[in-house]
Amino acid sequence: MNLRLIAGAPFVNTFATIDLKKTTMKIKDGTTTPNEVEIKIGEGNFTWTERIEREYELDRGTLDTVRNGDETPMEVRFDFKWDFIKAKTPDTVPTIEEALKQIGKASAWTTTSADACEPYSVDIELENDPDCTGEQREIITFPDFRHEELSHDLRNASISCTGRCNATLPTIVRQT
Repeated sequence: MNLRLIAGAPFVNTFATIDLKKTTMKIKDGTTTPNEVEIKIGEGNFTWTERIEREYELDRGTLDTVRNGDETPMEVRFDFKWDFIKAKTPDTVPTIEEALKQIGKASAWTTTSADACEPYSVDIELENDPDCTGEQREIITFPDFRHEELSHDLRNASISCTGRCNATLPTIVRQT
């Protein structure tokens, strides 16, 4: 169940299943006009986990107050088969691996991190376009993503990746 607060209205239950076949994923670098590779997802899954550390304080052995603890990076995982991969210019299409690792055709890409001394990172952008009347297009951005485990199966045209973002939650924008 997904609860959303609308200004001046009570909580409203909204249920939405995203069909990954109507979703594209973009891996972008940190330049002003970003280099990007666009992946049309065939089938699979994309998940993320947001964690909030809480510190529960006691007053003479009884629960008293709760405070937020340290921030925790958002975890991201994707496993999918792709239908196609493209870039802004056809002769510079990097693979997913090249874009995540800053090698090969993505070797000139720039990190998305504000601190150039940190390890290379990219922004991952999911665009869901349900292509139905009344449904909103949704763009979910996962900033400063760094992969930590990458598995690929070229025979099945699939990839599996886990990593974390230097952020606690994604940015979600809905458009009509």
